[in-house]
Amino acid sequence: MNSSTSSSEPASHQTWTRFAGWFFGGGLGLGIILYLLIFIIDPFDTLPFSPPLDRVPIASNARFSFPALARKPVYDSAVIGTSTSRLLRPATLNSAFGGHFANLAMNSATAYEQFRLVEVFARNHRDIKTVIVGIDLVWCKTGETFEKYTPRSFPEWMYDANPYNDFLHVFNLYTIEQAGRQAGTMLGLRRVKYGRDGYTNFLPDPAAYDLQKVQASLAISRKNGIAEAKSAPGADPETLNFPALPMLRDMLRTLPPQARKILFIAPYHFARQSVPGSQTAMEWAECKKNIGAIAAQSPNTVAADFLIESPLTTQDSNYWDPVHYSVAAADILMTDLWKLAQGHTSANFRILAK
Repeated sequence: MNSSTSSSEPASHQTWTRFAGWFFGGGLGLGIILYLLIFIIDPFDTLPFSPPLDRVPIASNARFSFPALARKPVYDSAVIGTSTSRLLRPATLNSAFGGHFANLAMNSATAYEQFRLVEVFARNHRDIKTVIVGIDLVWCKTGETFEKYTPRSFPEWMYDANPYNDFLHVFNLYTIEQAGRQAGTMLGLRRVKYGRDGYTNFLPDPAAYDLQKVQASLAISRKNGIAEAKSAPGADPETLNFPALPMLRDMLRTLPPQARKILFIAPYHFARQSVPGSQTAMEWAECKKNIGAIAAQSPNTVAADFLIESPLTTQDSNYWDPVHYSVAAADILMTDLWKLAQGHTSANFRILAK
């Protein structure tokens, strides 16, 4: 009995050792293969020495796609902002302003995230022609500190000056998934969803537009604004602090002096704008004044306020909701931005700095 038991123990031990070796060896081999595929496909187009394949922006979270776009030498001009700037079409801006634009506006981008993207763009371009910055609420929030991130992941390692540390961060399930999407796009198995220049019309199908629903949403927004105006206490404008605005100054300083810089406060529908006499109206007025002062101190910089009662912001059919305007309204906005850059005026904006 003892002899039989003792003789079976080494065999059992050898079996488990062999199994563990195959298991861990196979896992290591699979990991190496996946890492090589990530390197070759390079879904975010950031890895040094990866093959020069025809990659396109594929990540639904633009924070992963736009650092590579901001580094591409073909683009000497850019749009920065949130979703309220995403409908500015590079093809139209190229014709109006000259140069080659990339639209780097990201949904719900914080002021910090926008600042970091401008750093990447400035670091990789010597001859920057034009940068258009859409300013909305994220720049004018009051308080002691600004919001750095949103619930969306922000890969800091993509935004620094060291491309080699990217190798330490790309081996994860998200990158593997995006590598599969990039490979599918390269092979023609997936359609190109996001524009190569960053522009994508994110609005629903025009056939789904319902003006009555839009107007109902606008009415609710205005009602909320009136209620806020009645209940909000007064405050001294001198006590207000806009913690994100110093980054706007730093952003403009990051860009070369000869670059043309255009700041515009996004045109929310008039129903979404603050009611005169309210706390919010006072905060916006003070923030706009500060933005104008920052722009005035920066060379080759103009700034305009589109967040006013105007033919653009009072036309309900120009909007899908209280904040997001239509493609047709984007055309009007781009024309007005060109007028602003040329020193002209428009009923749709008020000049803050020129």
